[in-house]
Amino acid sequence: MSKYRICPDCGFHNPPSRIECSQCEADLTSTPVVDENTSTKPADTSAPRAFVRVCGCGARNPAAMRKCAVCGEDISDIIPSEDVPESAPHFTLASLDGEYAYELTQPETDVGREQEMREYLSAKPYVSRTHARLTAENGRLYITNLSTTNFTYVNNLRISCRQELHDGDEIGLGGNSAEGTRQEGAAYFTVRICP
Repeated sequence: MSKYRICPDCGFHNPPSRIECSQCEADLTSTPVVDENTSTKPADTSAPRAFVRVCGCGARNPAAMRKCAVCGEDISDIIPSEDVPESAPHFTLASLDGEYAYELTQPETDVGREQEMREYLSAKPYVSRTHARLTAENGRLYITNLSTTNFTYVNNLRISCRQELHDGDEIGLGGNSAEGTRQEGAAYFTVRICP
């Protein structure tokens, strides 16, 4: 008859000599040794829980790892925790005049006078019909200029390729700021990223 210690955290059946769970490294010192005939709580039929060690660099490593796979740091003293997927951040563009805010809900969004945000941008003649593409990818937000006449600016610098946006960045569609003055026919937004 087999004897084992059932991990109270992940339900793994460990040999009776183990004082630490082989699966998630939970403490088993106060867990009783049971056999097949011992009545225990019903088996959990849900998927087994995964455990990770989260390094200081942010990398999520399997619980059995002793060194971070990304930065090589010793993570043996980090207690494994249940691997809970991170929620995706929310991306919002808020107009500098405070009259308009647009929350991105799709992975890829084209903005312009005849695209998304048209209800606000249609009155901005320096904004092209299809002006820029916003891309949400792996929890990050990027912008790509699509206009060949009136360009896209991030923090007052004209962009020529896809650029990552950060919380607080200022986007200028069709104009930038010269000596503290913004162009009337352009549209200006602040990027807001909320976890």
